[in-house]
Amino acid sequence: MKKTNCNRGDSIKELYYILMKNKLGNAKECRTLIKHGLIKVNNTVIKDHKYLVKINDIITYKEIQLNAQPFSYYMMNKPAGYICANKDIKEKCVIDLIDNKDCYCLGRLDKDTTGLLIITDDPTLSKKLLLPQNHVQKKYLVSTKYELTDDLVICFNQGIIIDRKIKCLPADIEIIDKYHCYITISEGKYHQIKKMFLSCKNKVESLKRIEFGQIKLDLTLDFGQYRSLTNEELISLIK
Repeated sequence: MKKTNCNRGDSIKELYYILMKNKLGNAKECRTLIKHGLIKVNNTVIKDHKYLVKINDIITYKEIQLNAQPFSYYMMNKPAGYICANKDIKEKCVIDLIDNKDCYCLGRLDKDTTGLLIITDDPTLSKKLLLPQNHVQKKYLVSTKYELTDDLVICFNQGIIIDRKIKCLPADIEIIDKYHCYITISEGKYHQIKKMFLSCKNKVESLKRIEFGQIKLDLTLDFGQYRSLTNEELISLIK
């Protein structure tokens, strides 16, 4: 699948973690290398293992230059018909569409849901962004089977009960016309948006994610296309 070109963003990562990704050892071993003054950044010895590495930094170990940005961060416009998994016997997987098979999907979209999907090989991001208590906002474009009403807006703002007993956090809803709206949620329960509309006696006909945190879907990407995150996008994601 076609990938569009884009420079990678600044790597706001601690130095020891970058060394680990460059296969210089485990966390303890990499911290020891730094402590003993064996690592230089921009020709200066750095002994702080929490030093934040930027993409333009030049890191050397025994005069060998290391990769200062060894991680990949992508935005994809997910097509319908693909599941957010690395491998499946029966279904088509999103990772099949990208070159780097070491990546994983940061959060999941249903098989028939389209739109913004963040894909990375950085294992630390999932802990930061997917924990429920972090309340990262996600915005969707929704098409419904039945007409949208003002009462539905009130219900969403108050927090809807799904599965008979689970109360969702309040959600923002902006009606575009009778059958289309934007909805913003800050959690990610299983089939949450579809269940929220069902609880209001309506049905989701199509669902497209257009924002994840401060990152907005690049409208120049066709379904199945992806690109690296920009400097600004990456910083907003991991700051």
